[in-house]
Amino acid sequence: ILAQAILAQDRARPRSCAELSASLFQPGAMLGGLKEKAGEVAEAATGAVQGRMDTAKGGKKLVDEGGPAAKAALLAKSAANDAVVSDKEASKLMSLSAERLESAAKKLREAAGMPDVEGIQGKEKFASLAESFEERATAYTKAVSLLTVELDGPVFSDVETDALRLVLAQEG
Repeated sequence: ILAQAILAQDRARPRSCAELSASLFQPGAMLGGLKEKAGEVAEAATGAVQGRMDTAKGGKKLVDEGGPAAKAALLAKSAANDAVVSDKEASKLMSLSAERLESAAKKLREAAGMPDVEGIQGKEKFASLAESFEERATAYTKAVSLLTVELDGPVFSDVETDALRLVLAQEG
C-alpha cells in the first residue's frame, strides 16, 4: 500500500526498478513515522503513569490526613457496596430458584402420573414434593416482585478506591 501511494504521487516520471527501489527504501524513510509514533506512545504512557501515581498519593493522603473518620467512611462505603452486590445476586438467585422449582414440580407431576417402575423409590411422594416446590417458587416470585427497585450503592472516586485498598491492606 505504501508503494502504491508513492507510485501514485509520482506517475508522471517513469523510473527504473533501481531508482524506484532506492526511493522506497531510503534509510529512515519508513522509520521516521515509527519514531514519531513511538514518541507519542511513550508520552501517553508517561502521562498515564504520572496520573496513576497522583491517584495513589491522593489515596494515601486521604487515609493519613483523614484518620479514623476516613477509614470508617471508606469501610462503610465498602460494606454498602458489598451489600448492594449481594442484594442483586440474591434477587437473581431467587428468580433462578423459582424457575427451577417450577420446572422440577412439573416433571414430578408428570412422573407421578406414569406407571410405577420397579427400582424407583419415593414415587409416592412426587405429588406432595411438586406441591411444596410450587409453593416455594411462588414465595420466591413474590419476594422478587417486591424487590423490583435496585439499591443504589456508593460511588467511589479513584482516590477513594486507592485509599480503601490501603485501609484493607493495613487491616490485613
